[in-house]
Amino acid sequence: MTDTKLKTTDELAWELVEQGFTIIPLGSPFEKITEFFLQERCKSDQDKAQQQWPKNPLISWKQYQDKEPTDDEIASWVQRWPHANYGIITGKSVVVVDADSKEAVEFMESGKVGRTPWKVKTAKGKHYYFQYDKSIEIRNSANTTTKIDVRGEGGYVVAPGSVHYTGVVYEWELDPTWPINSVHDLPYLLRDDITQIKSFNAEDKTIGNFGFSINAYLPTKHDGSPVEEGGRNNAAASLAGQYITAGYDLKTVTQLVSQWNNSNPAPLDQQELNTTVASVALTHLRNNPGAAISLEHEKPEPQQPTVEVLDEMPSHLYKVPGALGELVDYANDTAVKKQPALAVQTALALGSLVCGRYYKTDQDNFSSLYFLNVAKSGEGKEHGKKIIESVLETAGYGDLVAGSGYTSTGAVMSQALAHPNHITIIDEFGKYLESSHRKGNSHREEAITQLIEVWSRCDGVLRPQTYSTMSVKKEDLERPQRVSNPAITLFGMTTPGTFYQCLTPQLVRDGFLGRFLIMESDLPMQLSVKPEARPVPKTIIEWTRQVRTKLVGNLIPFKPSHEMPKQHVLFFDEKSLQLLDEFEAELNDKKQQLTDSELYVLLTRTREKAMRLALILSLSVDQANRVIHHSLTQWAIDYVRYLDFKLVDTVIRRVGGSEFETQLKACEEALRLAGGKGLTEYEMGRKPAFSKLDPRQFEQIKKALMNRGKAQFMANVNTYGRPRAAWVYINP
Repeated sequence: MTDTKLKTTDELAWELVEQGFTIIPLGSPFEKITEFFLQERCKSDQDKAQQQWPKNPLISWKQYQDKEPTDDEIASWVQRWPHANYGIITGKSVVVVDADSKEAVEFMESGKVGRTPWKVKTAKGKHYYFQYDKSIEIRNSANTTTKIDVRGEGGYVVAPGSVHYTGVVYEWELDPTWPINSVHDLPYLLRDDITQIKSFNAEDKTIGNFGFSINAYLPTKHDGSPVEEGGRNNAAASLAGQYITAGYDLKTVTQLVSQWNNSNPAPLDQQELNTTVASVALTHLRNNPGAAISLEHEKPEPQQPTVEVLDEMPSHLYKVPGALGELVDYANDTAVKKQPALAVQTALALGSLVCGRYYKTDQDNFSSLYFLNVAKSGEGKEHGKKIIESVLETAGYGDLVAGSGYTSTGAVMSQALAHPNHITIIDEFGKYLESSHRKGNSHREEAITQLIEVWSRCDGVLRPQTYSTMSVKKEDLERPQRVSNPAITLFGMTTPGTFYQCLTPQLVRDGFLGRFLIMESDLPMQLSVKPEARPVPKTIIEWTRQVRTKLVGNLIPFKPSHEMPKQHVLFFDEKSLQLLDEFEAELNDKKQQLTDSELYVLLTRTREKAMRLALILSLSVDQANRVIHHSLTQWAIDYVRYLDFKLVDTVIRRVGGSEFETQLKACEEALRLAGGKGLTEYEMGRKPAFSKLDPRQFEQIKKALMNRGKAQFMANVNTYGRPRAAWVYINP
């Protein structure tokens, strides 16, 4: 090997970072192989260790799938391992197609897959770099026959500049006619490209001249269903392999496989099950050089909130008291991807609707509430809609489901006149909010104003705005234009990105946001499962029918919208009233802390939400209940406290007091995350916080950051030997 290959790789590390990659240190032919790797990973096989060591992570790297390494961390890596290879984490900014054979390279160069100007020559083929389109979920895939792998979420590739165990250097092969400055300029790997690669990998490969397809004899993946004696070990191994491939840590894999094992008629002994999981894990590591399996999930460091919040929802809140608790279980059992926290919201939303208009407390609280479920795309947030609609259709109340949102204030009023008690289920609620604040869409903004009023009119009368009646027919004028005790339940779903991008100070100040119970799922990406297909439990159907008809009679169960219906009153017990008073005192203290920022508005409806929730829970336990027990009031307080304090914390971190302040906060956060190397003006233009600004706003933001001492422009930022001009965050 030449001396050029013996140079230190510190410059390589920083070059990769500046190009937009997330890097991790790997072993190197010039670094000593650790005794653990040689003995445990390679069973003392020196040749195998030498081959695999240059691709092996030197750190616990899974954490960097969700965050960037800091400059201090990178500096410690280059100092500790001066000749290290480096890996690039995929599935964040880039996805890499690994063509590891002559046949695979010829296919990639044939034009069937989109071109990219960034390629890397490897020891056996080429790496093709594409920008990752986050709307398309791309996980790691491997094909040992055709040698075309796609490195996406949960994976990494050896970076250019690194050295193969044979001494071959991974070298850039750049297209000079296609100028690229960072990964954000790369073309996307499209769905059609993935389809072409899958088609190539799916071609039947025969063995010798026997003429049969290997694919027909590959073992099938187990679907998680119970297994009789004789097939339990194979099924356990299959499930463990699927979970490990999906990136779960070993502790979680063991828990998931144990949960499946307990569903078997004759479960395996736990020690035997543990041995099976361990064997699969070791096989995975042998077959995937450079791979690593975490022993336990590493959680990111928690933010320091202004208002004290709980990191995780208390365990008792996952079990809703009474019949609605059975609906939570049903929602989880029938989900392709389980979302226990969102299932709780689903059950409470059904209770809000079913109990609406005909039940109230002695404090004049009704049951109508607004709910919002926030989860990543494709992770099961839509399942709640299916559950609610299935229950209502089966129980014979499908007409209580209104359209998906309202286009104007008149639409809200019209629907309430026709169905004073109904539920509206809004997909992509974040986009609904965003469009309502768009110029030229004042009707939808007025609809939100109307929904704010409806929430507060449950104990009164809702009347429409006054318009000219000159062109209105006489018979229409004679119809009552008022709704007594309107009872609208709103059930929204959205992704985190869409929701947080549309959060504005106006949504905070007008009280709309504070009327919601907002639940965000923090679960990682899950494997899809084939759920049990079964009908809605009879207990849920019967409960729904009894609550809707028992107290008002079966012959004329519902009053017209303009007439006040017969209402049954439930009383809070004395202990409940005491708990509510204590909760109000706690809320007043929190609101006092937030007075200057006007965020106290988010907590003005918190006590009312708890009282409405307690009413629902009391009827869930027994539709004939007349007294709300304090244990149910406590559950409602705990639930609302957790969600609303978490909402305040989120708004503090993401929203300012005006549109400009909101933009400024987002830009300040982008600079803070950039660390000591800062952001060049070109890099700013690639960050969502800055890219949304027009040139005038861009200059105003930069001026405000500098005048307020939040950032400064430095003409010579020293990034370990590579000076550059950049804006740098000032840490107070």
